[in-house]
Amino acid sequence: MPEGFFYDVFLSYSSTDRPTVRKLAERLKASGLRVWLDVWEIKPGDSIPAKVEEGLENSRVLILCM
Repeated sequence: MPEGFFYDVFLSYSSTDRPTVRKLAERLKASGLRVWLDVWEIKPGDSIPAKVEEGLENSRVLILCM
């Protein structure tokens, strides 16, 4: 794993796919990967664009779920 990445995977998805993507995130996490998922990482009061940018910058790969 290259240094400098806090997350292995950043998951991007449409809110209509949230239940399916959440299951995927849980499976990836159970497999030992560090997953960035908005509902896990963005807290009330956070700047959403800033948190997304931070997550992207600190993730090794982006998975676009369609």
